[in-house]
Amino acid sequence: MAELARHGMRHEFRHIDPAMARVLLVQSGPRVLPTFPERLSEQARRSLTELGVEVLTDCKVDEIDECGVVVSGKRIEARTVFWAAGVIASPAAKWLGAEHDRAGSTKVGPDLSVPRLPNVLVIGDTALSEGWNGQAVPGLAPAAKQGGNYVAAVIRRRIEGRPAPRPFRYKHLGSLATIGRKSAVIAYGRFMMSGPVAWWLWGLAHIYFLVGIRNRISVAIEWFWAYLTFRRGTRLITGGST
Repeated sequence: MAELARHGMRHEFRHIDPAMARVLLVQSGPRVLPTFPERLSEQARRSLTELGVEVLTDCKVDEIDECGVVVSGKRIEARTVFWAAGVIASPAAKWLGAEHDRAGSTKVGPDLSVPRLPNVLVIGDTALSEGWNGQAVPGLAPAAKQGGNYVAAVIRRRIEGRPAPRPFRYKHLGSLATIGRKSAVIAYGRFMMSGPVAWWLWGLAHIYFLVGIRNRISVAIEWFWAYLTFRRGTRLITGGST
């Protein structure tokens, strides 16, 4: 948002300067990107600060009203508030009457089936699985794809009357996060990277996993155009003509 305000929208408004916007990032934990190694978290914080973002760690949102928000007892005036924190799973657990966590994810067994409902299998961020070396499997697209492949194997073996496969194990393929223009962080096992090269690799990875060569080419062209011109291909026009 800070990058968009300072570069991509500077010439879009007549009466306000988006570059003057105050952007705050509130993190309840002690550092941003807590799932990344501490060194990369610090690099991300520095990159955000250079963009003009005010990073508030060890802070929590106490209240949101029509005048703004209250963060750890301090009021921050704001006319418009976007709440984009956290993920809520589908209500599948309630439909099934199954055990679930606070987010609503359905607790599943080693084969991703629901306890006491062996013919119901759950994947993605709707499932609460401990198939990541005893830890909860993250609600990421790679985890959902791996879960889908596993469930397909389970169903096929049942139809063919063969033994069930081994318990589901999520294989983490690494973590990537973009911070801003030519700024990203990558963690793949002990391999860590940050900066412009990481940003280009982040873009290549996302384009590679798109479905279809046509989608890959169109997205690559659009991203490269935005990179060269600081402009987006999509615009939202509201209000009547004057």
